[in-house]
Amino acid sequence: MEKVFRICDTTLRDGEQMPGVVFTPEQKIELAQKFSDFGVDVIELMPCVSSLEAETTKTIANAGLDAEITASTMIKKEHIDLAASCNVDSVTLFTPVSDLHLKAKLMSREENIQKSLDAIDYAKNYGLKVNFAGEDSTRADIEYILEFIKKISPYIEYFLACDTVGCHTPERSYSFFRELCANTSCAIGLHGHNDFGMATANTIAGLAAGASIFSGTFTGIGERSGNVSIEEVCSALKFLYFIDLCVNYEKITEICRVVEKYSGISVQPHKPIVGVNSFSHESGVHVNSVLKNPSTYEPFNPRLIGQQRRIILGKHSGKSSIRHEFGSNLSDAWACMILDKIKTISQKEKRMITAQDILCIKKEQGGLKLE
Repeated sequence: MEKVFRICDTTLRDGEQMPGVVFTPEQKIELAQKFSDFGVDVIELMPCVSSLEAETTKTIANAGLDAEITASTMIKKEHIDLAASCNVDSVTLFTPVSDLHLKAKLMSREENIQKSLDAIDYAKNYGLKVNFAGEDSTRADIEYILEFIKKISPYIEYFLACDTVGCHTPERSYSFFRELCANTSCAIGLHGHNDFGMATANTIAGLAAGASIFSGTFTGIGERSGNVSIEEVCSALKFLYFIDLCVNYEKITEICRVVEKYSGISVQPHKPIVGVNSFSHESGVHVNSVLKNPSTYEPFNPRLIGQQRRIILGKHSGKSSIRHEFGSNLSDAWACMILDKIKTISQKEKRMITAQDILCIKKEQGGLKLE
C-alpha cells in the first residue's frame, strides 16, 4: 500500500541538538533500527558534526535498513564530500530562505539560489538523491520561496519548508502550504518546531493543505521547545482523521521510552500519547465509567500504541477504584474505610497512592476479609 504521507525522522540530528542530549554511536545505531522497523521513511543524520558522527552515519548507512538514510548538509562542497563518503542514500541540503537569515549570513537572494543549484549539481555528481530544506521558510517572502523552489525543483526529491522558530498557526500553516503545493512541481514537506506548542496542529494543517512528508522527532525533543512529535502526528492522523500511515503503531511507546532513556530528557507525565498519565485515571467518576466502557474517558485503546491503562488511587478516588484494587466483592463498609485511609494519605502527603501503600493497607487489615 502506498503511503499517504511520508515520515522523516530527525531525532538523531535535530533531536540531539537539544542542549545536553548526546547519543552514543551504539544508541544511535539501535534507535535507527527501531525507527526503521517502526516505518519511518527517512532517517536524518549530520556527519559533519564530528569524525565519530561521520563513522556512525556510515555504519547506519551500511546496516541495510529499510529507511532512506540522509545526511543533513550545508551547501558546502566539503560537507557533501563527507556525506558521500558515508555511503548515505541522499543528502538533505539546507540554506536560509528568509531575508532575516540571509542578511545575517551576508548572502543575497540571487547568490543563495545559485549556491544551492551548484551544491545540488555537486551532490548529484556523486549519484546521491537530493532533498532540500529551506530554513525559516515561514518567515520568508512567499514569492521568493516559490522562485527558489521553481529553480531547484527539477533536481530534488522534495522541499522541506521549515517553521524554524515555531511561529506558524494552524490557519497560516494551511494557507502557506496550500500556496506552495499549488504552485510548485516537486513534493513539499514540512519541518516544524514547537515554540508556541502548535507544532502538531501546524503539521496536520500543512498535510491537509497538500504537503506529503513531515519531519519530526520521537518525544518531540529538539532545540529550544523541541520539534513536532512523530508519535502525536501519527496518532492524530490515525485516530482522529482515520488515515493509516502503514507504520507499526504498537511500537510507539517502546520507542519513546528508549529515546527518553538515552536522551536523558524525561517526558512530562501529561505528555500527549506517551506520557505516563495519558491513560491513567484517578477520579472516581471517571474510573467507574472506564471500568464499564473505556471509551468514555479514553480516545482509543492504549494497547494500540503499546501503552497501558492505569487506575490510580488518591484524593479523588471512589469506591469503584477501591473494589478494582482490593476485590470486587468488598463490602461498602470496608470500601469506605479503605477509601478514607487513602484520601487521608493523599491529602496529607500530597501524592498518589503507591503499590507499597496498598500492600501496607492490606497487611493492616489482615489480608482484607471480604465478607
